[in-house]
Amino acid sequence: MRNPGDQTVVVVAGLPYSGKTSIIESLLREVPGTAIYIDAVFREFVEEKDVCLENWLAHGDRLVDRIIEHIESTQASVVCIEIGILQSAHRRRLVNWIRSSGRSVSPILLECRSRDAVAQRISARMALLAREQDSRRIAIGMEELEGPITAAFQEPDDGEKFLRVDTSVPIAESIGMIRAALLR
Repeated sequence: MRNPGDQTVVVVAGLPYSGKTSIIESLLREVPGTAIYIDAVFREFVEEKDVCLENWLAHGDRLVDRIIEHIESTQASVVCIEIGILQSAHRRRLVNWIRSSGRSVSPILLECRSRDAVAQRISARMALLAREQDSRRIAIGMEELEGPITAAFQEPDDGEKFLRVDTSVPIAESIGMIRAALLR
């Protein structure tokens, strides 16, 4: 069994279309590890017909419990966890557990500061979902993003020490910032 102290957990938060999945997949091509996607964890205990923002927010404790189980069950030296808009109390509980378990943690907040880039990502996602469903991600449109989801997002405060990465820049730049943070 791997010593928890040898494991680095990268916690990736951000609104939909901020590039969380792309960043995680790119990072894991460079740094061997595994990924945990919160939407897939959510679907482990919520039926597809019941997938909605209200239920997602109501199950924060259960989501954190399941994510912890996934972290504990992996032998990977790097675990990237996409937590989306997990609420502050649940985010803190997860990060505090990671630290108290002896693991290293790198919390990252992805922000796409370009409205045009977000619109392009939404169009690309809708085209992909028209061909094939991906259970790791919940597809939403611009009106949902700018409405209830953005309103529900509790941005990490300075005390949470999240590295803020603007993903409207080329992905290589974003990955470079994250890798530099991991090496500290």
